[in-house]
Amino acid sequence: MDKKTSKQLLKKGKNFKKWSEGIFVNPFYCVVNETPYYLIGYTKGKNNESVASAFFTLGEEVKEDALAAHPPLALFSDLSANIFNFGSVRAAVSPLYYTKPLSIPVNTANPEVNTGLNAFAKLSKLQVEFNDMFRKYMDYYDNDVLVRGQITEEDIKKTEATVIQMNLIQNEVGTTIVNQNQDIEVYVKYLKEQPGWQSLDHDTKTFLQEITKNRSKIRKDVADLNIIPDPDPEEMFRINYDKMIQKNKRAMESQKKNIRYPK
Repeated sequence: MDKKTSKQLLKKGKNFKKWSEGIFVNPFYCVVNETPYYLIGYTKGKNNESVASAFFTLGEEVKEDALAAHPPLALFSDLSANIFNFGSVRAAVSPLYYTKPLSIPVNTANPEVNTGLNAFAKLSKLQVEFNDMFRKYMDYYDNDVLVRGQITEEDIKKTEATVIQMNLIQNEVGTTIVNQNQDIEVYVKYLKEQPGWQSLDHDTKTFLQEITKNRSKIRKDVADLNIIPDPDPEEMFRINYDKMIQKNKRAMESQKKNIRYPK
């Protein structure tokens, strides 16, 4: 979005802003009846909590069209923000925290150590999958969405699918840590007794010693994801995707009361 467009939209939006609030304009738009509409957001507090929205075009707004722009603009904004907020934290976990320990040979008949090794190797694979998915979405957002500016139904579907895929990975990570907590602990203890342990850097050692802690919090995080399980991965995706669609519809309906323009 160029500075002139942003300035014009913010000027309109400021007419509906309370003195204590922040204001922003999303850098993308959707087209309704051949007219581009943009979302203006109002925030409050140190965490910039979103409290209201408004929908404008550069010319004269048609009320019905502006309101029709609300669901796609708000939904894409909310979901992509969730991906960036959650994904940036999760993707900050370096795959090296897994690959370096896995490079230490395991030569033991202890079943707990080997089970813990397999669980840790699984977590490593999931971390790589997550980081790759997050990187691809960031590239798509920065070099596709923001370049063309306009969002379509396909962008919303892609973003919804990414949210579910990331949640499924995180659910698998959390479930593995909770269910195989003791095995992973035994595996880490075994690593500490191996010559290769001294070759690990401080951050990797800390990661290994912390990964099985806060089991109750991880269990709660898994519960909060509220993933419906299914033995078929494709069916599991579909079930949870459909559930999210319904949840999003309710969220968009609930947001209507916080639209300041048009009324």
